[in-house]
Amino acid sequence: MRWFNTLKSWFNPSPMHCAPLYGRGIHALPNPNEKELFERSSAAFIDGDILSGYEYFLSSLIHKENLFPTPHLSIERSEETLHFSLYQGYALIKGSVSEKSLEAHADIALSEQLHVAIKRRFLERDFQLTYCRFSEDKGTIRLSICLDNATITPQKIFYPLREIALNADFEKEFIAGEFDESALLDTHHLINIPQEKIETNYAFMRQWIQETEQSLLGLLSNDNTGMTSFSYLALLLQIDYLLLPHKKMAKNISEKINGYFMDDEKLTEDKNADLEQYLGELSAMDIESFSTQFYNCAYTFSPFEQAMHDEISTFIEESLGKVRWYKNNRSTYVISVIYRYISLYILYNYGLHPSLRSLLHLHVEVYASDFFKAAGEIPLYDPLTRTFKQNLIAQRIRESIEPYISRYKGLSDFSEHLNYSDLDHFSQSFYLQVKNLDYTEV
Repeated sequence: MRWFNTLKSWFNPSPMHCAPLYGRGIHALPNPNEKELFERSSAAFIDGDILSGYEYFLSSLIHKENLFPTPHLSIERSEETLHFSLYQGYALIKGSVSEKSLEAHADIALSEQLHVAIKRRFLERDFQLTYCRFSEDKGTIRLSICLDNATITPQKIFYPLREIALNADFEKEFIAGEFDESALLDTHHLINIPQEKIETNYAFMRQWIQETEQSLLGLLSNDNTGMTSFSYLALLLQIDYLLLPHKKMAKNISEKINGYFMDDEKLTEDKNADLEQYLGELSAMDIESFSTQFYNCAYTFSPFEQAMHDEISTFIEESLGKVRWYKNNRSTYVISVIYRYISLYILYNYGLHPSLRSLLHLHVEVYASDFFKAAGEIPLYDPLTRTFKQNLIAQRIRESIEPYISRYKGLSDFSEHLNYSDLDHFSQSFYLQVKNLDYTEV
């Protein structure tokens, strides 16, 4: 397919243990010298070599195998100053460093084109931010930080830079989704999605919604609120992960998913009705509106803090307990839905080690084989013959784990322990192995 060949020219895909090109945040592996560069930065600051300390620190943020034509982070150093720029989704952050201070800003939008409600929002947001502040400069609304280098350390740089990057991206996304995005500044780095891919994604979204609605027709008259919840949530998580919408569509999906879990006062039936209504809106969306919600972009900072593996293991164990409950109650339909939901939920909610992210992506690939086949990839599972590409799955697992075995003494290839009898047995054996991965450092 033409759009897939275009993507290949952009991203130059490498082996599967590299970060998959789906989901939110950084689509590249961390800098392999991150720890060493961080330590050099600390030593330089202790020695009073401020510019070298900043250069080492910023270099530690550069990802391995940048996937976009423009580097996500650029550094230029002269004798007395250091200048840098970094991309975070919609935002471009520009900074300069002297011996005395760091100053950085992200231009958000033209003030005269912004609705008064947005300006009021910025004033309120200032009270929520720790390091950066909104201001107006010559008709431009910008988000800025200023750090004093008297007692600077890498940690004191990381959190302010991360805050300005994440919040500048968030606010520009919000404006693009709710108001006139023509007011936004510094958007030249965004990459348009090929129209053929837009059309393919649109067709898949409508297909998934229709399949989910059809699968629930015989269940809605019974007491099956839990099954309905899993089906709707898994579908929204899949749309978000595989299609990666932005702007208003991303905001709405996030609000629907997070609202389901955070609103303890609302009945589950009412929550399901809200999800159903929104899925109906997505199904009715025309392709012209759909196409405006997508673009590609680079990221420097992950929006997630990396989770401890114990958290992941606990969630998997609790979810497998729900599978056992439904099995005992002969509710077979929802079992495969829960298996699909587990990996999508983890990918949506947690910051993951690169190896774990690749493994969970593999599980998504198995369940969405038609989608990946349409993208020109070899499907890992054939739903017609109900057979797996066992050798390819084993290869993907090895490529996800082997680069990290020297660092984590308990990490090992588990491909030979998988059960390929059917999808349910595969998922059960897969999650049991993932749950027991050991990320204890040597």
